[in-house]
Amino acid sequence: MRIFCICIFLFSNFLFSQAINNEYIPPNIDAIESFLKRINQNQINKISGEFSSKIKKVFKDRDEKIREAIEDSTYVFNSKIKEDLDQILQHIYKSNPEINTTDFNFFIKNSIIPNAACYGDGMFEINLGLLTKLESNDELAFIICHEIAHKLLNHSIKGITKRIRSINSEETKEKVKQIKRNKYGQTRAALSLIDELSIDILDYSKEVEAEADSLGFVLFSKTKYSKPLALKALEKLRRVDEMVLYHDVKIDSVFNFKSYPFKDYWLKETTSLFDTSEKINDFSLVSDTLKTHPEIEFRVNKLISDFNIVKDVNDLKAAEYHYKNLREISNMKSIQFAFDLKFLDLVLYQLIEKYDNKEITADYYYSKIAEVLYLVYKAKKSHELGKYVPQKNSFSDEKQLNIIRLFIHNLELNEIAKMWSAFYKSIEGKNIESDNLNKIIEFFKPINK
Repeated sequence: MRIFCICIFLFSNFLFSQAINNEYIPPNIDAIESFLKRINQNQINKISGEFSSKIKKVFKDRDEKIREAIEDSTYVFNSKIKEDLDQILQHIYKSNPEINTTDFNFFIKNSIIPNAACYGDGMFEINLGLLTKLESNDELAFIICHEIAHKLLNHSIKGITKRIRSINSEETKEKVKQIKRNKYGQTRAALSLIDELSIDILDYSKEVEAEADSLGFVLFSKTKYSKPLALKALEKLRRVDEMVLYHDVKIDSVFNFKSYPFKDYWLKETTSLFDTSEKINDFSLVSDTLKTHPEIEFRVNKLISDFNIVKDVNDLKAAEYHYKNLREISNMKSIQFAFDLKFLDLVLYQLIEKYDNKEITADYYYSKIAEVLYLVYKAKKSHELGKYVPQKNSFSDEKQLNIIRLFIHNLELNEIAKMWSAFYKSIEGKNIESDNLNKIIEFFKPINK
């Protein structure tokens, strides 16, 4: 199973390397790593008192993992995204001159999960998945202000300190003794306790999140952005578990061509010896370990009550136009990252979802579908398909990905070639401009003779 919340991967071979800019490893990586080490050390220097050595170790370990993540292509360093993001950041900073933003740095993470994070030392993350789901600079600005509020309120240090104290408390020691005395159920009890005491810099209670909402809104209200759209941003986070991998991909329509109709057996399952009522969803944000924005309704209502915010449906229409370019490039970067890793099931899902929702152009969609067929054919022929596309998993709740996985693995090599031919006939008159498409056409020519 693949957990995309963290998205730490190494890769080296791209399909058409000359057409792809490597934006995953920044040219100034040494300077970035030095910066991260410095701000992390500044954070550590502020820690004192009981259990300080253990708290410092948490932050030191986190710094090492972040720097490893940068080297492992977890982040995207795209100049256009940076330019658009910097405009919003600079306006927030100028509107709140009392904040020392010298050591603030926002990184864009290659993750489809709509989320953002503050690590407490000046490093912030915004996931590509969040940029693809928001509809305005205003919404993004509020989320940025919310994360800055976490930093100003020292929530990371406070949260870790509280958890470390809990781990080392007499109450916890007594729980451990009780587990050891139990004749049965030691493993279950121990795992429950470990989960209860696990340390996560980004794990905040609803009260802490509401506190960041409140200060974040104060910062946000000093900007030019529309106040009611702060609520829109939060409401999107409430529906976050509906945003990831829940789009009906309709594979039997996408790959149904006049000259080569869809075959029902491409979606036929083999009977499994195993079944389970307990499903797993690697992308779900409803679990306690991944849901970093709990109880959104509570937070929305508190903002409305504390600041007398009046919703205005016209605000979004006025704001969304200026955000269009950032959303468009974020969608393409999210697809490209999955392409570069050759996670073809995730590529195909995103292509269909974003095309159906009019997030990508027809030219881009058709040229990338062609690329998927090419890569599936190549992987199938070299017996490497399993490296990039897992088999359908009966234990997984990723329904849409499972449909795509089943479809891809049920295709025979000659069927992929025929499907390509039928697909090409369907787009032949569309005048699609793509160097990659021309190369794929040449690749399949001798195969379909």
